[in-house]
Amino acid sequence: MALPPRSRLHPSVANVLRDAISEAQGVEVFALGDVEEGVVIAAQVTCRGRADRVNALIDRPKAGQVVIHNHPSGNLQPSDADMQLAHIYGENGVGFIIVDSQASRSNWVVEPHRQIAEPVNDDDLRRFFVEGLPKAMDGWEFREAQLSMAQDVARSFENNEPLVVEAGTGTGKSLAYLVPAALWAQANAAKVVISTYTRALQSQLLHSDLPLLKRGGLEVRYAVLQGRNNYLCKRRLGLALEEDQERPESERQDLEAVQGWAGSTADGMRTDIPFAVDRALWERVMSDSDLTLSTRCPHYAECHYYKARREAAAADLLVVNHALLLSDRFLVDRLGRGILPKVARVVLDEAHHLEDATTGAGAQRLTAMAVRRAVLPLLDRKRRRGGLSRMIERHGGKNSQLAPPQRSELMDRATVCQGNLSALAGSIQHVSEQIAQRCLKSDGAPLRITETYEQSQDWQMGVSPDIAHVAHELRSASEDLDAIEQLFADIHLKEVDSQPLLDVRRARRRLAGQADVAQTFLDSGPEAVRWIEPARSRRGDKGAAICSAPIDVGSALRRVLWNPLPGTVSTSATLSVNGRFTYWQRRHGLVDPKTEHYASPFDHASQAILGLPRDIPPPNRPEYHEEISKVMVDAIRISDGGAFILCTSYNAVRIFAAALRKAEPSRPFVVQGESGRTQLLQRFRENDRAVLVGTDSFWEGVSVRGRGLRLVMIPRLPFRVPTDPLRQARHEQAKGKGLDPFLAYSLPEAVIKLRQGYGRLIRSKNDIGAVLILDRRVHDRRYGRVMLNSLPPARRVVGPWSVVMQSLRALYSPSHEEIDD
Repeated sequence: MALPPRSRLHPSVANVLRDAISEAQGVEVFALGDVEEGVVIAAQVTCRGRADRVNALIDRPKAGQVVIHNHPSGNLQPSDADMQLAHIYGENGVGFIIVDSQASRSNWVVEPHRQIAEPVNDDDLRRFFVEGLPKAMDGWEFREAQLSMAQDVARSFENNEPLVVEAGTGTGKSLAYLVPAALWAQANAAKVVISTYTRALQSQLLHSDLPLLKRGGLEVRYAVLQGRNNYLCKRRLGLALEEDQERPESERQDLEAVQGWAGSTADGMRTDIPFAVDRALWERVMSDSDLTLSTRCPHYAECHYYKARREAAAADLLVVNHALLLSDRFLVDRLGRGILPKVARVVLDEAHHLEDATTGAGAQRLTAMAVRRAVLPLLDRKRRRGGLSRMIERHGGKNSQLAPPQRSELMDRATVCQGNLSALAGSIQHVSEQIAQRCLKSDGAPLRITETYEQSQDWQMGVSPDIAHVAHELRSASEDLDAIEQLFADIHLKEVDSQPLLDVRRARRRLAGQADVAQTFLDSGPEAVRWIEPARSRRGDKGAAICSAPIDVGSALRRVLWNPLPGTVSTSATLSVNGRFTYWQRRHGLVDPKTEHYASPFDHASQAILGLPRDIPPPNRPEYHEEISKVMVDAIRISDGGAFILCTSYNAVRIFAAALRKAEPSRPFVVQGESGRTQLLQRFRENDRAVLVGTDSFWEGVSVRGRGLRLVMIPRLPFRVPTDPLRQARHEQAKGKGLDPFLAYSLPEAVIKLRQGYGRLIRSKNDIGAVLILDRRVHDRRYGRVMLNSLPPARRVVGPWSVVMQSLRALYSPSHEEIDD
């Protein structure tokens, strides 16, 4: 982060002050600032005028903050009045800074108090686990590993040092970080963010684990905050209902269903809707930063999004997902302010997904469909007037607040824009199809843009100019909309007249953002990987998507997370490979953290069998699917269902599901792709003879205790597709560092995924069952030893399938308890 010379103000703070001073015509301006690592990272202007008018600020700053004001003369030496104020603020731990009117130089007259973190009282921590939890939960048994992990988290918070913890299934890691987080937040009047990757874990925290704290005697305020677009906007729902009055009843039904849900929902989150909602419909009713009226909205007091933000600001513990946390951290790094309230400490659960989440935060994708979605709200359709037509109707006539010359200009510009935007969508689609024809083969494989390809005639004469043309057209359209928006710069519109202007603003920002994506694609350096992949719309258009993503996320994480928030705790059931954390630390740029491993308290040796048949074909043999299907049928008949089949592709799901249904027509099969994840899991739980065939989303974040899940089959080791452009680039990066890409990247990633799949089986101390790995490479390849050494110590049965079957029959027989190793 480059700071202006002789300044400790974040560039965004300097901009805020400079603009406020300019608006005040150079008089003194006073602001409150937040400080991190000796730098003012955010500021709010509070008053303007003379120093004797600042007394209203005395009770507002908190220890650790700073008061900032400018000297119009440019002389940064404090006056007598300044020194009096500095003394008053200093006694309360508040710093006092004088800046020049350009905010390029600063004099820190009084440094803010650097608050020393209050430690968590170990007696309070121990008391909760020893006394509180048994009262909160019938049959609760004290777990020494859980308390030890909680103490590790408390020390990490106190010392503001990173901690990486692997806690096996059954350790109780959620409470092991929630309890010290709650105690530390309360002791320090600060906020701790709990970040998850999956909605399933977020739901568990909110509806199970966090309520336990109160029942155990620990009163703590907690809240959940999702990305803004996940919340219903009541005003936009009303507008959509008005627009749909003239539509056929069949087209109104889905919107009316949303209206019915809106009348009963407490938080307005899309994730709580009990039925599927089309993306296009949700975009019409969701909360959107470009379309908000903020405090001028008639629904502001009961707005779901602003209510969630108020609850987040008041909470001790704030639950978010990795995507929202990272968006916030990148915004803070770039602008000095983010989406979340000020964060003091962070706990990253499901931290094995942090690289994927960070990659997603930095990835960019542009398609013709994205452009179409940006402009459609402005264009007329059969039964709906577009935003530009409505703007002409409301603001182009005699009753308009615009002056006559501006009305005429609006009419001209809006009419031209309607034609241009309609043509833009078609033009971008045409270019997209041209790029697809040049770059993509019939098999749909993506094309990575390498230095070699950039030297080709296809790139220099076709693809590059096409993308440059897209960037220019998008930028030009955005500027045209900006010219319309500027006509209203000095006009305060009533709420009823605001929507067309908001639609224009939203489209303008989206088109400008997509122009940036196209230009970034052309200008990206070696730190990013770029590729072109197929993009098909619902209308059947076959175009191309241009994509880019960061190759290495470690440096970004150091900049936005590890350095500004060093006391971050990262945890998961699967972070180590072969007992070491080296892979995870290297991939995430975390240097020398404290690491701890707490094994699962379950007795895997007596509760589980790991079946490893040798006499099966390898995945590259033509008979593989047929032979493995026969093995699956045998295993399902022995266990009488209650099985997960965890595949590595949708093609495998289809093949195995078809073969199993043919062999076992009376058995209920639950197959991914035939319904939503929640519905599939519910159907599986309702019938203990069922078999679920799924891929990625069932390898983790799913918990079925007891007899309901007693068999897990893994047909193929979970190596990711090596042709993916991002993976290719990361392999090349590893090779450039002198590492073996397979051993340094592909193998550890597959080990962690395999451990997650295995972890679906034993979820309580009473569970029994078997995991079958039906990929003989685990025997034939040297890396098989690393994979097996990374799994829990289940009783291993290695040999012909007939031998493994005997062990399964004994395990699932009524007398399985008598089996002796």
